Amino acid sequence: MNSHSSRSSHRKALLDAAEAMITEGKVSELTLEAVASTAGVTRGGLIYHFKTREALLHALVERMIEDVAEYAGEVPADPAQALEKFLTARIHYAFAIDARQKSVMANLLAATATYPSLLEPVRRMYNRGALDMAQVAGSAGLTLSVWTALDGMVMLEMLNIRQFSDSERTQMRDTLLELVRSQFAGTLTASPQR
Repeated sequence: MNSHSSRSSHRKALLDAAEAMITEGKVSELTLEAVASTAGVTRGGLIYHFKTREALLHALVERMIEDVAEYAGEVPADPAQALEKFLTARIHYAFAIDARQKSVMANLLAATATYPSLLEPVRRMYNRGALDMAQVAGSAGLTLSVWTALDGMVMLEMLNIRQFSDSERTQMRDTLLELVRSQFAGTLTASPQR
């Protein structure tokens, strides 16, 4: 294994260890020493990748954002097709998030009280999405509604405010998918601008 792939492997091991520790406990209990030990990486190896706990948490947030982007796969060149694919993938992703991922999300959200900068990559993701939506005339209302509904559903479950039944989840998913299909098939009309 060359030094680059070794470093990449260590970075992944460190992120995996931090994610596992966050799933099991609180971010406040996360220490660089514990992450290094759990990952089987020296403290120097950890410091090479992440000089602070905040840098490690930022990397976890970025990795989660990359996972969402990878879920959609290759983006078509046509803006309308790209937006339809994005929304469809976002719907499937939101309903596929498991309890472990929700625990990580909840604990990272709690960490924003101490590290508000953790929200910055999420803001960038939303701003990029808004710019992409602006390229497709007449779709912003539906797109924002679907995206917000998905995030609301995930947030309710993530914070254990409301756990939806399998039947409810299926109905919500199917309804959102049908709205997206209808919008891009041209059967929904854009709501008038006020």
